[in-house]
Amino acid sequence: MKRLTSLGIFFLWVSLAGAAQLFLISGSGGPGVDGPALGRACVPDLMTLVLVVAVGRLDRRDVVTLALIAAAARAACTAAPPFAVLSGCLVAALIADTIRRFADLDRAWLRAGAAGSGALAIGTWLLLVDLVRGSEARVTGRLSFGQASDADFVLAALTAAVTALVAPLVWPALHRLPGLRRLERKAF
Repeated sequence: MKRLTSLGIFFLWVSLAGAAQLFLISGSGGPGVDGPALGRACVPDLMTLVLVVAVGRLDRRDVVTLALIAAAARAACTAAPPFAVLSGCLVAALIADTIRRFADLDRAWLRAGAAGSGALAIGTWLLLVDLVRGSEARVTGRLSFGQASDADFVLAALTAAVTALVAPLVWPALHRLPGLRRLERKAF
Protein backbone atom coordinates (compact mmCIF):
# COMPACT_ATOMS: atom_id res chain seq x y z
CA MET A 1 0.00 0.00 0.00
CA LYS A 2 2.92 2.34 0.72
CA ARG A 3 4.21 1.81 -2.82
CA LEU A 4 0.81 2.63 -4.32
CA THR A 5 0.65 5.78 -2.22
CA SER A 6 4.11 6.81 -3.41
CA LEU A 7 3.10 6.25 -7.03
CA GLY A 8 0.06 8.43 -6.39
CA ILE A 9 2.33 11.12 -4.98
CA PHE A 10 4.51 10.86 -8.10
CA PHE A 11 1.35 11.40 -10.17
CA LEU A 12 0.64 14.47 -8.05
CA TRP A 13 4.17 15.86 -8.61
CA VAL A 14 3.92 15.40 -12.37
CA SER A 15 0.47 17.01 -12.35
CA LEU A 16 1.76 19.97 -10.34
CA ALA A 17 4.67 20.33 -12.76
CA GLY A 18 2.13 20.34 -15.60
CA ALA A 19 0.08 23.01 -13.86
CA ALA A 20 3.19 25.14 -13.33
CA GLN A 21 4.17 24.63 -16.95
CA LEU A 22 0.69 25.64 -18.18
CA PHE A 23 0.78 28.69 -15.92
CA LEU A 24 4.14 29.75 -17.36
CA ILE A 25 2.93 29.10 -20.91
CA SER A 26 -0.22 31.15 -20.40
CA GLY A 27 1.79 34.09 -19.10
CA SER A 28 4.42 33.93 -21.81
CA GLY A 29 4.22 36.19 -24.78
CA GLY A 30 6.42 38.27 -26.91
CA PRO A 31 6.44 41.02 -29.48
CA GLY A 32 5.43 40.35 -33.06
CA VAL A 33 3.33 37.70 -34.70
CA ASP A 34 5.53 34.77 -33.65
CA GLY A 35 6.20 36.21 -30.20
CA PRO A 36 3.66 34.13 -28.25
CA ALA A 37 4.85 30.89 -29.88
CA LEU A 38 8.47 31.79 -29.15
CA GLY A 39 7.57 32.71 -25.57
CA ARG A 40 5.80 29.36 -25.07
CA ALA A 41 8.80 27.54 -26.52
CA CYS A 42 11.07 29.18 -23.94
CA VAL A 43 9.17 27.49 -21.09
CA PRO A 44 10.94 24.30 -19.95
CA ASP A 45 9.12 20.97 -20.14
CA LEU A 46 8.69 20.50 -16.40
CA MET A 47 6.67 17.28 -16.65
CA THR A 48 9.42 15.58 -18.60
CA LEU A 49 11.95 16.94 -16.15
CA VAL A 50 10.12 15.37 -13.19
CA LEU A 51 9.91 12.07 -15.10
CA VAL A 52 13.63 12.08 -15.93
CA VAL A 53 14.57 12.94 -12.34
CA ALA A 54 12.44 10.06 -11.05
CA VAL A 55 13.96 7.65 -13.58
CA GLY A 56 17.42 8.80 -12.52
CA ARG A 57 16.62 8.28 -8.86
CA LEU A 58 14.60 5.08 -8.80
CA ASP A 59 15.25 1.48 -9.79
CA ARG A 60 15.37 0.38 -13.43
CA ARG A 61 12.39 -1.93 -12.88
CA ASP A 62 10.21 1.11 -12.31
CA VAL A 63 10.91 2.88 -15.62
CA VAL A 64 7.78 1.69 -17.40
CA THR A 65 5.58 2.29 -14.36
CA LEU A 66 6.91 5.83 -14.00
CA ALA A 67 6.33 6.48 -17.71
CA LEU A 68 2.75 5.22 -17.46
CA ILE A 69 2.01 7.44 -14.48
CA ALA A 70 3.68 10.47 -16.09
CA ALA A 71 1.69 9.85 -19.27
CA ALA A 72 -1.56 9.72 -17.32
CA ALA A 73 -0.75 13.05 -15.66
CA ARG A 74 0.46 14.58 -18.92
CA ALA A 75 -2.62 13.46 -20.87
CA ALA A 76 -4.73 15.71 -18.65
CA CYS A 77 -2.73 18.76 -19.77
CA THR A 78 -2.72 18.24 -23.53
CA ALA A 79 -5.08 17.72 -26.45
CA ALA A 80 -2.79 15.06 -27.95
CA PRO A 81 -4.07 11.48 -28.16
CA PRO A 82 -3.39 9.55 -24.94
CA PHE A 83 -1.48 6.77 -26.72
CA ALA A 84 0.79 9.33 -28.36
CA VAL A 85 1.48 10.86 -24.94
CA LEU A 86 2.11 7.39 -23.51
CA SER A 87 4.59 6.45 -26.22
CA GLY A 88 6.36 9.81 -25.90
CA CYS A 89 6.72 9.38 -22.14
CA LEU A 90 8.00 5.84 -22.61
CA VAL A 91 10.64 7.05 -25.06
CA ALA A 92 11.71 9.88 -22.73
CA ALA A 93 11.97 7.49 -19.78
CA LEU A 94 13.93 4.95 -21.82
CA ILE A 95 16.33 7.65 -23.04
CA ALA A 96 17.02 8.68 -19.44
CA ASP A 97 17.40 5.03 -18.44
CA THR A 98 19.82 4.40 -21.30
CA ILE A 99 21.97 7.37 -20.28
CA ARG A 100 21.84 6.20 -16.67
CA ARG A 101 22.90 2.71 -17.73
CA PHE A 102 26.24 4.01 -18.98
CA ALA A 103 26.85 6.78 -16.45
CA ASP A 104 25.30 7.94 -13.23
CA LEU A 105 23.19 11.06 -13.57
CA ASP A 106 25.18 12.87 -10.87
CA ARG A 107 26.98 15.04 -13.39
CA ALA A 108 25.23 18.22 -14.45
CA TRP A 109 25.87 17.75 -18.16
CA LEU A 110 24.38 14.25 -18.07
CA ARG A 111 21.32 15.59 -16.29
CA ALA A 112 20.97 18.27 -18.92
CA GLY A 113 21.45 15.76 -21.72
CA ALA A 114 18.86 13.35 -20.33
CA ALA A 115 16.28 16.07 -19.70
CA GLY A 116 16.87 17.81 -23.03
CA SER A 117 16.79 14.56 -24.99
CA GLY A 118 13.57 13.49 -23.28
CA ALA A 119 11.92 16.85 -23.93
CA LEU A 120 13.04 16.78 -27.56
CA ALA A 121 11.73 13.24 -28.00
CA ILE A 122 8.31 14.03 -26.54
CA GLY A 123 7.98 17.37 -28.33
CA THR A 124 9.02 16.00 -31.70
CA TRP A 125 6.84 12.92 -31.34
CA LEU A 126 3.74 14.94 -30.46
CA LEU A 127 4.40 17.26 -33.41
CA LEU A 128 4.72 14.30 -35.76
CA VAL A 129 1.46 12.87 -34.45
CA ASP A 130 -0.20 16.25 -34.94
CA LEU A 131 1.22 16.47 -38.46
CA VAL A 132 -0.14 13.03 -39.38
CA ARG A 133 -3.52 13.83 -37.87
CA GLY A 134 -3.64 17.12 -39.79
CA SER A 135 -2.72 15.39 -43.06
CA GLU A 136 -5.39 12.74 -42.56
CA ALA A 137 -7.94 15.41 -41.75
CA ARG A 138 -7.22 17.29 -44.97
CA VAL A 139 -7.49 14.12 -47.06
CA THR A 140 -10.69 12.85 -45.46
CA GLY A 141 -12.27 16.25 -44.87
CA ARG A 142 -12.55 15.68 -41.11
CA LEU A 143 -11.91 18.19 -38.38
CA SER A 144 -8.23 18.72 -37.59
CA PHE A 145 -7.01 19.64 -34.12
CA GLY A 146 -3.95 21.42 -35.40
CA GLN A 147 -1.22 21.50 -37.95
CA ALA A 148 2.52 21.28 -37.54
CA SER A 149 5.01 23.19 -39.65
CA ASP A 150 8.79 23.12 -39.92
CA ALA A 151 9.01 26.11 -37.58
CA ASP A 152 7.21 24.09 -34.91
CA PHE A 153 10.04 21.56 -34.91
CA VAL A 154 12.49 24.40 -34.27
CA LEU A 155 10.31 25.51 -31.36
CA ALA A 156 10.34 21.96 -29.96
CA ALA A 157 14.14 21.98 -30.16
CA LEU A 158 14.17 25.34 -28.36
CA THR A 159 11.99 23.92 -25.58
CA ALA A 160 14.36 20.97 -25.28
CA ALA A 161 17.36 23.32 -25.07
CA VAL A 162 15.67 25.42 -22.36
CA THR A 163 14.78 22.23 -20.46
CA ALA A 164 18.40 21.08 -20.70
CA LEU A 165 19.62 24.43 -19.36
CA VAL A 166 17.15 24.42 -16.47
CA ALA A 167 17.71 20.76 -15.52
CA PRO A 168 20.98 21.15 -13.58
CA LEU A 169 19.51 24.06 -11.63
CA VAL A 170 16.29 22.41 -10.45
CA TRP A 171 17.52 18.81 -10.31
CA PRO A 172 18.57 18.92 -6.62
CA ALA A 173 15.14 20.20 -5.55
CA LEU A 174 13.29 17.69 -7.73
CA HIS A 175 15.59 14.89 -6.58
CA ARG A 176 14.37 15.38 -3.01
CA LEU A 177 10.64 15.50 -3.75
CA PRO A 178 8.67 14.21 -0.77
CA GLY A 179 6.98 10.84 -1.17
CA LEU A 180 9.40 9.27 -3.63
CA ARG A 181 11.76 7.77 -1.07
CA ARG A 182 9.36 4.86 -0.53
CA LEU A 183 9.74 3.91 -4.19
CA GLU A 184 13.49 3.44 -3.87
CA ARG A 185 14.46 -0.20 -3.64
CA LYS A 186 17.08 -1.22 -1.16
CA ALA A 187 19.92 -3.38 -2.40
CA PHE A 188 20.76 -6.38 -0.23
